[in-house]
Amino acid sequence: MKFRALRHYAFSLVEITLALGVAAISMLAILGLLATGSQLNHTATAQTASTDILSAVANDLRATPGTTATSLGYGITIPSNPVASETRTTLYFDSAGEASTSQVSGSSYRLVLTFLPTGAGRFATPVSLRMSWPAAADPTSANTQSVEIFLALDRN
Repeated sequence: MKFRALRHYAFSLVEITLALGVAAISMLAILGLLATGSQLNHTATAQTASTDILSAVANDLRATPGTTATSLGYGITIPSNPVASETRTTLYFDSAGEASTSQVSGSSYRLVLTFLPTGAGRFATPVSLRMSWPAAADPTSANTQSVEIFLALDRN
């Protein structure tokens, strides 16, 4: 009788050990997914913030009257039409969307506005807006992420 109880107890220990092994392997897989999910969440947050800032700058440029040379919200100098040569302006933004003309310690994003040349006559002013992050990194580097949009401003 004692042998039978001992044998039953040994089988229970084997089952418990196998169950703990399966649980441990499952927990390792879940922990690996948590790191990936956290990185994806960080990337999505940065992309959302950058597109929000781009939309605000684009709306500011569109809302600036054709007779005004500086945008109302961000103080961006808009060249008069026709644009003879390519003109670039760089702004830096923190994570809250506050702009500055130079890179400061809280700068998260770099926005390069490029006003492209137009022909003589009544043409829209083409503008390229390229937002890259992190702000301190070279925008042409493979380690930066970026979003780019194009606008056509009616400045006639």
